[in-house]
Amino acid sequence: ITDKEGRMIGGLFEGPKSPGWPEAVAEGTRCLHAARAVALETGAYGLPPFKDERRGAFVAIPVGNSTGGGQQRPGPLFHHVKARRVIGKSILKNVAMRRLCGAQSATFAFLAPKMFNHYTRVIGAMYDNQPELVANFDNSIFTAASFNCGPQTVSLDHFDHNNLSYGPCALTPLGRYDYKRGGHLILFDLKLVIEFPPGTIAIIPSAAIRHGNTPIAPDEDRMSVAQYCAGGIFRWVAYGCKTGTSLDATKAGKAQKLRANGGYEERWAEGLGLYSTADSWANDLNILM
Repeated sequence: ITDKEGRMIGGLFEGPKSPGWPEAVAEGTRCLHAARAVALETGAYGLPPFKDERRGAFVAIPVGNSTGGGQQRPGPLFHHVKARRVIGKSILKNVAMRRLCGAQSATFAFLAPKMFNHYTRVIGAMYDNQPELVANFDNSIFTAASFNCGPQTVSLDHFDHNNLSYGPCALTPLGRYDYKRGGHLILFDLKLVIEFPPGTIAIIPSAAIRHGNTPIAPDEDRMSVAQYCAGGIFRWVAYGCKTGTSLDATKAGKAQKLRANGGYEERWAEGLGLYSTADSWANDLNILM
C-alpha cells in the first residue's frame, strides 16, 4: 500500500515459508481458544456489548508495556484481577505465539526498515532507562500486544489513537472462517477491502487510518494478534525520559519540551520520512545489516 508520494505505508504479507509456520498458526489458534475458555469460565473477562466497546464484542487480553493514566514513566499494563494476569502470562509463554509475534516484528522491519530502526533506538532507550521492564517477547520490537480471543473478533471501524500517530501496528488473524466471504480488513479512508486469511500479517499505521473487519458467519470462529507501541513512550523518551508535566515545572524544562515537540507539520513530516519508497527501499534495508 503506497501513498501518492510513493511511500510504502502498509501491506499484507503471507507468513514465513520456513518449516513449521502452519503448525505455529494452528497452535496459536489453540492457545487463544484455551485463553478465551479460561477467561469466560473464571469471569476474568466477559463479552462486552457492541455499544460499550468501540472495537467490537470479543474477549481482548492486552499485555505489555505502555504509558498513560497518569503514569510517571512507562510500565506494564496492570490488571487488578489476578486471573487476568495469569492468562496473559500463559499466552506469553506459548512458543508458537512467540513465533507469530516475532514474524510480525520481522515483517515490520522488512516493510519499513528506517521506521524499525527508529523504534529500535527509542524502545532501546526506554529499556536502558528502566531495566526492570520485561518485554513480551525477545524477538519483537513491539512493546505491547492485544490477544483478541473471539469468539468472533470482528472489529468495528476505529482508530488506535493511543498508538504512535505515524507508526505501524501488526495484525494477524487466526481461527476458522471463510476469508473469501468475511473477516476482510477494511481500510476505510483508503477505500480498500482486503481478503485477510488466517496466518497472514498486516502492517498498517493504525492510529492514522480508520480500519475494521467485515462480519463472518455465525458458526465461524475468528481471533487475532495485534502488536503496537504507545505514542506516549516515544514522547517520554523525547523528553529525556521525563513526563511533560515534570518539564513544565522549570523554565529550562519548558524550553526542552518545546524543542522536543517541534511543530506539528515538522513532526508529521519526520514520521512520514521514516517510510521507504519503492525506489529507496532496497537501500534502506542496509540500515538493518
